[in-house]
Amino acid sequence: MSNKCVLIVDPFSSGATFVGRVKKYFGYDVIALITNNELPAVILNSFKEEDYSFVFYSTSHDDAARQIELYLGRAPDFIVCGSEPGVLIFDQLSNRWNLLPNIFKLSQTRRNKYLMQNRLKLDGIRYIPHYRARKLINMLAWCDENNFAEYVVKPIYSFGTDGVFFCKDKKEVEKAFNLLINTYDYSGNKNNELLIEQKIEGIEYVVDAVTSNGVHFIVNIFRYIKQEVQGVPIYHQMVTEPIEEHLELVNYTKSILTSLGICNGTSHNEIILSSEGPVLVESGARMHGGLGPTIVERCNTHSLIDLSLIVRIDPAKFIEKTRIPPTLHCYGIEYFLSSTNAGYVKEINIENLCGPLESYGLTVCKLKTKDYLEKTVDLITSYGRIVFFNNDREILSSDVKTVVDLEKTGKLITFM
Repeated sequence: MSNKCVLIVDPFSSGATFVGRVKKYFGYDVIALITNNELPAVILNSFKEEDYSFVFYSTSHDDAARQIELYLGRAPDFIVCGSEPGVLIFDQLSNRWNLLPNIFKLSQTRRNKYLMQNRLKLDGIRYIPHYRARKLINMLAWCDENNFAEYVVKPIYSFGTDGVFFCKDKKEVEKAFNLLINTYDYSGNKNNELLIEQKIEGIEYVVDAVTSNGVHFIVNIFRYIKQEVQGVPIYHQMVTEPIEEHLELVNYTKSILTSLGICNGTSHNEIILSSEGPVLVESGARMHGGLGPTIVERCNTHSLIDLSLIVRIDPAKFIEKTRIPPTLHCYGIEYFLSSTNAGYVKEINIENLCGPLESYGLTVCKLKTKDYLEKTVDLITSYGRIVFFNNDREILSSDVKTVVDLEKTGKLITFM
């Protein structure tokens, strides 16, 4: 293969947008490596094999490297991480081929949530009090020693609120532990140990960044609105926020990215602004999943997708594009559709009822009439999204409130 080649590791969710951009902007060949074929269908379905020159399947970085080097006759010219499941193998391959790697000895801190918090603690950065346990007795003993108002119990490697439980007392901690231990998370990892943390109160934000040679560029900020259903957090809304209004978040994010050894590439950071200041919930060394990057492109002067690619393919161009700070030219809200019931769908009225609203942008919903809809219990089981845009924040909020009311009264979808 004579043309330059870009390898995308696990190009799922928003990472599926990379292949088209590479071909459009650079004209390079694109190959894919799938490290996990056991993900939920809603994630796997975002991958289109026909978009790539070749697709490799391997759970071992050594095996993957051999396959790719044999196919190309060399290493690829560039490598990009497409989604959370591929972070560790991406680190191994970028380090092996010296393709703008992050600090390799800290790789596990960018995926293992216990090590992530522990790294911040070691570096003197605000962190969440935490503990990992294989046995319930040890977890309960930690609760006795750390008498917090509430706790969070979750898998070490989960993503998308998979397996996250809010617990008000030791009885609820015990229940969460028994529900999770020795099960498997969405990535197929066995939960043979679990993480428990203090539940931090405050507003939760997303801070998306792109880093080049250790210099962190904050591209966008979102504010989360979540609901709690039977102790489980469920995404409700994600709201654009002007970066200039959150300099404390910006500075804190830069400190945690340096602590976690992120030198090159994209990161997706979830941070709670508590009464004591910002504190990291978790960081993903990959681009924001789902519709987040699409919303950024509509509302922001900078493209998260483009910057995520350019930083790894043309760092000089990245520096040029980030000389001017990002600003919002309109506001956006992603509304996560949820159902408190399960059953067969009779009617879908989302676009009919929401389309006339001034702020309506788009709907992503693959439901059809007669489909069986599961009750919404986490991000994966949300049955769709509605995205709204407006230059006026008040009109935007009012239109979304209308949708909240429509959903509460059961008008967006009906069951047989």
